Amino acid sequence: MGRTLLIGNPRVTWREWLKANRGKRDLLCLDPADPQQGVPGRLGLFKGEHLVATRLFGGLDPQRAPHVIVAALAEMLPALGSDGLVQLYAYRPSPLLRQVATIVLQLVRPTEILLAQGTGLELRGYPVLPTEVELDEVLPVTVQHAQRKAQWLRLIEQGEMHEVSLREVMVEGARLGSGVVLNAQERERAGIAAVAHAERCGGTLLVISPEEPTEGEIARALDITGCSRANFVETTAYDHLLCAFARPDGEEIGHGFIRSVDWASGIMQILSTAVAPSGVRILRLGALRVDPDGRELGELRPWQG
Repeated sequence: MGRTLLIGNPRVTWREWLKANRGKRDLLCLDPADPQQGVPGRLGLFKGEHLVATRLFGGLDPQRAPHVIVAALAEMLPALGSDGLVQLYAYRPSPLLRQVATIVLQLVRPTEILLAQGTGLELRGYPVLPTEVELDEVLPVTVQHAQRKAQWLRLIEQGEMHEVSLREVMVEGARLGSGVVLNAQERERAGIAAVAHAERCGGTLLVISPEEPTEGEIARALDITGCSRANFVETTAYDHLLCAFARPDGEEIGHGFIRSVDWASGIMQILSTAVAPSGVRILRLGALRVDPDGRELGELRPWQG
């Protein structure tokens, strides 16, 4: 028996189907918005009831960071049983999501494809024709919010505080940490001495500051740094951001939230499920922000910060 690919849509849930049909098979969940599979915003491989591998996605919309879905699949597929299930994100008509679904198909090479009725995904040319299945409707939005809040509160309860230096980790999933940092002297020469942090990557200047610099200050900074555009982010934008700690090989060792950032020292206060001392080498940042009471505060724009 080969692997099975499950493709649903935002109007249905695989919850009851999995209860009735999964049995002892492995499950690789590539749906970041499914609270039934643990902490939202996270992709994972389940063996039995045990979550054995994870990859932070950092938000709920699969279109935000499709490369992370492909990366998680590439990392976890070798460990998926030969009869395992792969649950794709809730598909909605989109050229990008269709292309990612095609890549998943090509990597998984399922012998069976189960497609929820009304999904509207054409799979012409693939050697395995999908079988349509009828699934239960998703719960009301208010109930989904309550389910996710319960997961956030559980994650918060399990966490402990860690100090992480931005100067000692590699940051993934954000514009922050992608470029060359401007030191105090360089910021002063560029006319943005008052900002908390600045770095340039290619033709973009990232400026993190309590207040947005004036047009004149930005124009001078762009001229001095040789950049063509600036991206402004408030210093508090990273507070309460979903994140994960990972080892150099990419294995995740803890999930949690940034609580605050001291930009002068580069020290982040992070609530994480990692055991101290965590030995974190990679800091993965998401886009979703969740306050200490489990309330979702919305997501940053893609690559905003």
